[in-house]
Amino acid sequence: MQETEQMIWTLFVGTFAMLMMAFFVISFVLYYQKRRFAEEKKLNEIEKNYSRLLLDTALNSEETERRRIAQDLHDDIGTMLSLTKLSLNQLSKVIGENSEKEEQIMKKTQSLVEETILHVRRITRDLVPTTLERFGLAEAIDEFIHKLEQVNTLSITLNAGTEELPRQGQKIELTIYRIMQELVNNAIKHANCSEIDISLEMNDKFIGLRVTDNGIGFDPEAIKDGHLAGLGLLGIESRLAIVNGTVQYSKNGNGGSCALALVPIISEIPENKPGPLHPFRREKVII
Repeated sequence: MQETEQMIWTLFVGTFAMLMMAFFVISFVLYYQKRRFAEEKKLNEIEKNYSRLLLDTALNSEETERRRIAQDLHDDIGTMLSLTKLSLNQLSKVIGENSEKEEQIMKKTQSLVEETILHVRRITRDLVPTTLERFGLAEAIDEFIHKLEQVNTLSITLNAGTEELPRQGQKIELTIYRIMQELVNNAIKHANCSEIDISLEMNDKFIGLRVTDNGIGFDPEAIKDGHLAGLGLLGIESRLAIVNGTVQYSKNGNGGSCALALVPIISEIPENKPGPLHPFRREKVII
């Protein structure tokens, strides 16, 4: 009897010990997995932040290069063209009234120089949207539409959700503006459309940019498969990734396509005005 009780007690102790060992093993495995998942999550977050930093640096470099080119065009090419125009004006006074052929050549040359000056100014404004800095998104988009309508037969409309869209930070405004440019240019080049509608929408959390056209449209699923990467859509997603924005593409019921970009609003906007976008303003360099 005593041996039976001792055997039972031994089995109980052994079973309890095995259960404790199993409990500690399971606890250790769970702790190890939890820690590994936390490390993987931390590593993914670091990689995500690093990728975002690389994108931000690349886009900042692109905008800096735009400013440099625009400034060179204004300071060098623009100045030389203006001096050439003045020289031609002086030369036209020297040519006598009887030199009709020479006068025609002079007028044609003056006209070409004037047209070239206008093209340089247009390119400069396209490179750096100074209206965006001074007056905000709605005015900058309206100016962009006006320039497009001068050289296209398209009907482009802008609908702002509010009479006066509150100013945002430079990066957010510039991001939305560049995305609008890319979407509109895509519609003009690839959608074969005759109407484009641009809408700016805003609530407490997001600024929305909606670009709709009545063209041939495209399959939104093809974007996920990467078949439409050549339309500059990757560049749009890259810009949105920096400001934690998203973009959705859809088909219209009556044909055409629609793109909706949403950018979160920063809760606290600095009191100072957005940084200068003006290409002809020299920046101070601290050595």
